[in-house]
Amino acid sequence: MDIDQSLGLKRDTWYDWIVLNVATFIFILMLLLTVFQITVRVLDLPVSGGAWWTEPLARYLLIVGTYGGAAVASRNGEHIKMTIVSTQLEKRSPLIGSIVDILAQVLTIVFLIMLGYAGLRATLQNWDTPMMAVGQVRQGWIYGSITVFIGMMVFYELVNLRALLTTTDFSQQLMDKENRANKEGE
Repeated sequence: MDIDQSLGLKRDTWYDWIVLNVATFIFILMLLLTVFQITVRVLDLPVSGGAWWTEPLARYLLIVGTYGGAAVASRNGEHIKMTIVSTQLEKRSPLIGSIVDILAQVLTIVFLIMLGYAGLRATLQNWDTPMMAVGQVRQGWIYGSITVFIGMMVFYELVNLRALLTTTDFSQQLMDKENRANKEGE
């Protein structure tokens, strides 16, 4: 069984460029902080004030970067999906399989909106609260960054939903079903 590992990247827009570059920047910064921390520890370099702050900062970047990567996955339509139900239903009736896909997409969007709302509340409640490990970083900044990436995921999932609704197969199936119903009613 061959596994398709192509990303199938879509054409970039300015919005895509921002999402991809911000997510990439976060991961590069996390990598640089980790390499710096390892170098200081292994070579026992006398760094003024120590490099203790790199570990928690890299951890925060990993958390935020994970949501950035999820936004990129949503952009590419490569997010984790359980397609066994829609695949089996699609074999019996392509229209029902498409409806299940659309319903799953709508539920994903509703979940992400609820998650974004919770993230927004957490951001506002903790905006000025310093992080324990790195006092210069505020909890609200972390929650706000996560919420922005969740907003990007909602945007991309709405674009994916639009693509599902406007596919010619789905539209054609609905029109065929409507035409059959009209002919039977005559």
